[in-house]
Amino acid sequence: VVPQAEHRKVRVGESVTLSCALTKPMDVLQVTWQKDSEKTQTNIATYSKTRGLKIHKPYQDRMNFTTLELNKTSIAFWDARVDDSGCYICLFNTFPLGSLSGRTCLSVFGLDASVHYNISEGHLIVICNAVGFPEPNITWNNLFNSTPTQEVVRHTNGIVSITSTLEIYNTQRISAQNLTCRVSNTNETREFPVEIKGEEASSLLWLAIIVVILVVVIVLITITLFWRKTICKRS
Repeated sequence: VVPQAEHRKVRVGESVTLSCALTKPMDVLQVTWQKDSEKTQTNIATYSKTRGLKIHKPYQDRMNFTTLELNKTSIAFWDARVDDSGCYICLFNTFPLGSLSGRTCLSVFGLDASVHYNISEGHLIVICNAVGFPEPNITWNNLFNSTPTQEVVRHTNGIVSITSTLEIYNTQRISAQNLTCRVSNTNETREFPVEIKGEEASSLLWLAIIVVILVVVIVLITITLFWRKTICKRS
């Protein structure tokens, strides 16, 4: 079995075709494409003259066979994703020799990233996720006197996943300033602004005001009690 190319490279969102062919004509009953994962091989597409073609989930809406033949086979990804990176096996089920296979690998370079937030116990937690090849880097345009935590996972296919979490306790100025997660690697840079909804931003401000008022009230009560004790002792 001869693959069209041992290693293909493509940018995120572009199309790419993987192909294999037998070196000589044989009686092929079925062609199967598998993704070679770390521990197992997963069927992603099959074709035979008796059963036709079948694309397995989750590839049904973004890939298909481009060659409906049995001695050579091609599949195309219409919208390549970073997690499509890896190696693929083209498997020819022949008679009477049995299974013959070839192997081709795919590297999808680029960045996939997202940012989301939640408000918990009066402070803002913002999480920025990035998945990419080459390895991405996450920075923030404003830390609000906080220190982000970061988790990095390096996968065997070269993809790197990074999660950066920024926990902000000083929420008074967030509604008035921009907060942006910046994701970059050697090929590109993307920015993801954190857009806090108006009601949530105002709720943070009111919560901060309430906290300040409570602190002032507690201080005043403490001073009053101390003053009364002092007066009682003198009397």
